[in-house]
Amino acid sequence: MSVYRLGVLGGTFNPIHSGHLHIARSVQKIFSLSKVLFVVAADPPHKPRKSLIALAHRYAMVSLATSEEPFFIPSLVELESHASSYSVDTMRKISRSVRSEEGEIYFIAGGDSLREVNSWKDSEELLTKYNFIFVLRPGAEAGNYVDSLPEKAIPRVRDLTGLSRTGIRRQLEGEGFKKKRLFIIDADAPDISATRIRNLASAGKNFRSMVPEPVYSYIQKLRLYGGKQWMP
Repeated sequence: MSVYRLGVLGGTFNPIHSGHLHIARSVQKIFSLSKVLFVVAADPPHKPRKSLIALAHRYAMVSLATSEEPFFIPSLVELESHASSYSVDTMRKISRSVRSEEGEIYFIAGGDSLREVNSWKDSEELLTKYNFIFVLRPGAEAGNYVDSLPEKAIPRVRDLTGLSRTGIRRQLEGEGFKKKRLFIIDADAPDISATRIRNLASAGKNFRSMVPEPVYSYIQKLRLYGGKQWMP
């Protein structure tokens, strides 16, 4: 019987871009995830609100970007009862629908999160109760993560950077998927950032190659980040 493995990729998605999708596709294949939830942050506690557009627009763009992806599901779980934007509350809600004897949950985060995760609400619970997959991206390296993690979480770290997909799979199968771990991997993600996209959009410059086409059309049609429409 196959094991149900649920990936959880949270973010402001302001906007969602090709880098997010590349990471989700890579992690889904490597870890044989049954589904990946794209959890859109309603009111992220660690992000500045100045450049944050309305949740309705960010959720719409995630829905557009994932509409043709069979393993990806947009989610507004943060708005469910006892609405909260803290990751630990999100994971508690999701875990209620995935019993441990039936499946596993994998929280997907950028490698730069390793340096700040200790400041997250109830970080020790997060890092010892759930699987984490920290994905290194261009310009967002892990750094000296040992000093940034709760002591109880450090033995759970498995640094798989530098390994191919096949090499990572061998490591996972050798140790057993059922053991909860904090994995660090690199996925050759493209060097794209939401900040750069917003800056280009506001300046009326071309950012078409950085986002899925439906997302590009949505941003341009509504001029979500200001500026003039870019014309080829």
